[in-house]
Amino acid sequence: MNRYLLAGKQSAAIMLLCGLVLIANSVLPMDLNQFGIVPRSLDHLSGIFIAPFLHGSWLHLLSNFLPFMVFGTLIGAQGSKRFWLLFILHIISTGVLVWLFARGNSVHIGMSGVVYAFWGYLIVYGFVRGKMLHLIISLLMLIFYGGLAFGVFPTTLGVSFESHLFGALAGAASGYYFAKPAAQHRAR
Repeated sequence: MNRYLLAGKQSAAIMLLCGLVLIANSVLPMDLNQFGIVPRSLDHLSGIFIAPFLHGSWLHLLSNFLPFMVFGTLIGAQGSKRFWLLFILHIISTGVLVWLFARGNSVHIGMSGVVYAFWGYLIVYGFVRGKMLHLIISLLMLIFYGGLAFGVFPTTLGVSFESHLFGALAGAASGYYFAKPAAQHRAR
């Protein structure tokens, strides 16, 4: 139970940081969101690391809050080291893919790329790992959060479906990578 509590605290701390950045963005005389990811702009490479912490509104932040808390807590239950490794890996991998392949003349911000990466990780990890608890988590992700799959399509103007798509792909790849050695070891 302590693992879940610590994981929840880590996830909450990240979301609190996002809230503080949003408050700062509201009171500062400049728009911090300009520092998000601008595809293929060398001047905005730093956006890969900054964009997840930037949000366009409280509604934008709140839409990422609950899934990030749930997914982050489930991943963090595997250990703090795994949580931070995946958090950083998913920020970088999703950000680089968005920077390379997303539509130009746009600024991509928000934690949703990481949310989708966590979601993809949890689904693939459980099915590849094959242990009952992980399979149940994968199935619950599909049942309760299966609607996230629609977010990878360009359906809503102003929403970075590219972050969602590339996040889900990066998460699925990392889920496979981290589960495969455990599954191979178990099969021997």
